Amino acid sequence: MRTTSTIKLAPNRPPNIVMIIADDITPHYHGCYGGPTPTPQLDELARAGIRFTRGFCNAALCCPSRWTFFTGLFAGRSASCHGAVSTDEPYLVSQNAMLDEDTPTLAKTLRKAGYFTGHIGKWHSRFDCSFLGESEPVIPLDDPDTPGVDETLHRRQNTARRVIERCAGFEHVDRVFWGNISGREHPKLRHHNIGWLTDGARVFLEQAAQHHRPFYLHLANTIPHDPNPLLSLNADHRYTWGGKLTEAPQSHPPDDTVLDRLREAGLQTSGPIAGVNAGAIQLDDQVGIIRDQLRRMGELENTIFIYTADHGIPGKGSCHLTGQHLPLIVSWPETLPAGRVMDDLVSWVDIVPTLVEACGVNDADIPATDGYSLLSALVGQAPWPRTTSYHEMGWSRSIIKGAYHYIATRYPRSLLDQLQVTPDCTRLGIGLMFDTLNAPGIPGYFEPDQLYNITTDPLERTNLAHDPQYADILQDLKHELRTILATLPRPFPDEPDAFLKTDAYHAMLKERKEHMQRIVHYPTQGDVPAIWHFNQHDPDKKAE
Repeated sequence: MRTTSTIKLAPNRPPNIVMIIADDITPHYHGCYGGPTPTPQLDELARAGIRFTRGFCNAALCCPSRWTFFTGLFAGRSASCHGAVSTDEPYLVSQNAMLDEDTPTLAKTLRKAGYFTGHIGKWHSRFDCSFLGESEPVIPLDDPDTPGVDETLHRRQNTARRVIERCAGFEHVDRVFWGNISGREHPKLRHHNIGWLTDGARVFLEQAAQHHRPFYLHLANTIPHDPNPLLSLNADHRYTWGGKLTEAPQSHPPDDTVLDRLREAGLQTSGPIAGVNAGAIQLDDQVGIIRDQLRRMGELENTIFIYTADHGIPGKGSCHLTGQHLPLIVSWPETLPAGRVMDDLVSWVDIVPTLVEACGVNDADIPATDGYSLLSALVGQAPWPRTTSYHEMGWSRSIIKGAYHYIATRYPRSLLDQLQVTPDCTRLGIGLMFDTLNAPGIPGYFEPDQLYNITTDPLERTNLAHDPQYADILQDLKHELRTILATLPRPFPDEPDAFLKTDAYHAMLKERKEHMQRIVHYPTQGDVPAIWHFNQHDPDKKAE
């Protein structure tokens, strides 16, 4: 929706922006959200600003979520999401929301307004480099110490830099992780390197001070996404995706202190849950380092500092709550009150319009988005504008309103005509993996219509869609969903295809569920979704 600025704050001194993004995390891996993880810097950030309890991404996967961070638009508006099926069928949201050169972005808008803009870290927003006349800058498999490999890393980093400059619009691009650490890289490059990114962010801030312009820093981390961050501790961090450094990054405390802090908090020091906690501790260090530099620069008070994530861990690759519900902490000491906890709905499409208005961008230059500017509400000059939150993934769409979450899945007819097994959520090669990970903890996962009370049932185990007691609530949320879908490309049927009610489909579904029951999940004991989502002890591991 088009936002129009209603207030002007400090027009002679526009605020700076620092946005720090985690990759794969949920609120309970932060002390300020009631989790056991020691995150004193994030806790202090929350005390200095606002901690939102109901912040939601719009698509719980790396690529479409980043599309929204850059554009303020739902991923379904990306033309690249429309090629899987015919034009009269629902579009598919997967790892396919690619930024184009002509797509309006926050960086392009702020750069036009005089901002010094910088991107550091993970990209994962377009892999097609054909407009540069080059191929995708895949990380080489050879030993980085082999002659010529370091030169290749530098060259491929330059390709990534030019893609980001052209498509996202950043003026300064450095230390790029092109996509996920896949596990296919040479072992010397197969590690997270958050210190490398933090050092790069500090360099950007030093340059910003010399430019004497307001600045916008987009710092996108690779942790705590796979590979397990524990495996990256004490790696030789001189080896980076941009080439070998003469010395290891200097910003962060020694890696050994991460394990020490896990032990001091009584947390496990092995296993994937411990890995997420280790990643959260390193993110916490990064937040403290960047805020300290802003303080030394005299810019902390007039910087909008945002900490959040692209999507959750359980529920990733689906429309379910655990993949969408994320931490969101915002501080702007000169303007926003400190120490607030807000339960109002925030959708990731709201971030761009809110920042654009806060920066005093001319109305004529404000890009159209799918979100609301929350600025007037945050400073107490208007009621909160958002009452629902919309989500999309694969061929599912969902809406949150109040305590309830409605999910609709509508497979296209062309897919059902060639069906051999029940469809996966995202139609990725790894799409079956997301269903396999998510479905065992959600009994109604494959039902075309689902309704949950997310206040009393946050893990969404009781589908209320067929309970007559909730018929009015169901119809209300269906109406809200239809209203939003009417503004988006492609039709989305009100009712599921009749084939999903046939014996043939239910036989496929039964076979699929039986197959999933034979797969060993991690952890193997206890309540797996609760362990992951609520950061509980993994019964397969013991604290050391």
